[in-house]
Amino acid sequence: MIRAFLFFLIFYMLAFTDGNARAQWNPSGSLLDISVIKNCSETGGNIAAARSDGLFLCPRRAELVNSQVPDASHFYIVHEYGLLAIRIASDRLADCWAAHQLKRAPNGAHYIKQWITHWKNYGTVRPSYGTPEQRIANVRACCACGV
Repeated sequence: MIRAFLFFLIFYMLAFTDGNARAQWNPSGSLLDISVIKNCSETGGNIAAARSDGLFLCPRRAELVNSQVPDASHFYIVHEYGLLAIRIASDRLADCWAAHQLKRAPNGAHYIKQWITHWKNYGTVRPSYGTPEQRIANVRACCACGV
């Protein structure tokens, strides 16, 4: 349990930050027991993917997203943890869960704002989210954090 948390924390700090690490959300409770596996072939081109056997991360994809908008990848990872936490395959609910989690985390509003900027510039229409504008509006409504 602690090993998974430490692995995630160290991995994230090394792989996804630019050396100016900010305080951020980290998994807690039962989420600490989730295996975190670095394997881009399991993420379907995304930064992360929640599966029954763990959370899969793709550092290359996270680096690309962070090169487009610094720190934007963090929301995507928290979203995937949300899918595991709520145990319902609903991207809208996972977005809401991630927004709530980040709102309470140190510098959480920063990560939400960076994700909004990324989704505004690079998001696409997807059936599970709607338009980029609809997805952003959902996250803003869920966090009620003024970003």
